[in-house]
Amino acid sequence: MENYIITPTKYTPLIELSFKDNFLRITGDSYPENAMDVYQPLILQLEKYFAAPKQKLQIELNLDFISTSSKKILTDIITLLQNYYNAGHNINITWYYTDGDIEQKEQWEMFLEDVTFPYNIIPLPED
Repeated sequence: MENYIITPTKYTPLIELSFKDNFLRITGDSYPENAMDVYQPLILQLEKYFAAPKQKLQIELNLDFISTSSKKILTDIITLLQNYYNAGHNINITWYYTDGDIEQKEQWEMFLEDVTFPYNIIPLPED
């Protein structure tokens, strides 16, 4: 399968899913007019990816600003990932936040509070 890449815009993040490297990266801002238009194709790609048994996926998230609609669909994606993990796939998330931004850190913790797969929430130095 070919890699799935969505180039970033002012309103949407870089989305990069590497089938060969078992890696998903989402980085940047996410406040599109319609979050479903941005993330639904990724959900379809994840369905293809996890069609094979015992897949491994390392996920790296570094999102600065997330709109309400993006938060909703990211919550749906995390639930989907939990379902894949429950089905025997190996999933790990590293979610970065701006060092010192406790509100952002707590927000990421809330996203992941119900998951049982491994994850890390790591501070990045401020620019």
